[in-house]
Amino acid sequence: MIGFIGGGNMAEAMIKGMTAKGMKDIYVSEPREDRRHELAATYGVKATSSNHKVVSSCDVIILAVKPQNMGKVLDEIAPGITEETLVISIAAGITLAYLESRLKTRQLIRVMPNTPALVQEGMSVMSLCGSFHGSGVDTVQAILMSIGRVLVLPEELMDAVTAVSGSGPAFFALFVEAMIGAGERMGLSGKDATALALQTMLGTVKLLETGMSAEKLRRMVTSPGGTTEAGLKVFEERSLRDIVSDALLAARKRAAELGRRE
Repeated sequence: MIGFIGGGNMAEAMIKGMTAKGMKDIYVSEPREDRRHELAATYGVKATSSNHKVVSSCDVIILAVKPQNMGKVLDEIAPGITEETLVISIAAGITLAYLESRLKTRQLIRVMPNTPALVQEGMSVMSLCGSFHGSGVDTVQAILMSIGRVLVLPEELMDAVTAVSGSGPAFFALFVEAMIGAGERMGLSGKDATALALQTMLGTVKLLETGMSAEKLRRMVTSPGGTTEAGLKVFEERSLRDIVSDALLAARKRAAELGRRE
């Protein structure tokens, strides 16, 4: 049985994907009674307010709590975690070393999912602790593939992953907000500007998924002396590349700060 400690949005996204793929043996601990009833009624999972019940009933535990609450949760569940319990943390900034220092098991996997998991289009990255063994990786990959795509990368890259794919949805959303706002200022209705921006982004992603490079697509759209060139010139003058790079570096730095634990 797979157990969730925490029943928030990301936990629900995973439960939704898992149950859609036929994974039914799921147990969730969640302090809010209304949330427990909602998850149980919607997905047919077992729900409880007790972390102990989940840990004692499940051989796979997914830690889906906020980073600032992780220490308290680990203190509570540590006695029930055995050496063979598979523990998956999806909490940003919580390192494998920190988990190893608090739990008996070395079956530890750190995962960085992102918000598009809510519509089963997530990008998840998983890192394994150095002493990991057994077939648990297959189980974790199956869980993560139910909410999108998954990569396995060394943990030292996790802060960069957090910046690119973890924070990335907000960065893309800001760009879309800006496009919609500009469209409205040029006379488009909000509805029409939104439709234009969203479909353009969706279509661009589909083109890039064919294997076409971003650079090639940019050059394909850009005619000498044309409208796209005029717009790109403004981006270059305002150093858009540097702005994007600085934003991702700031996000990576903050991820590293959040990952520091006593």
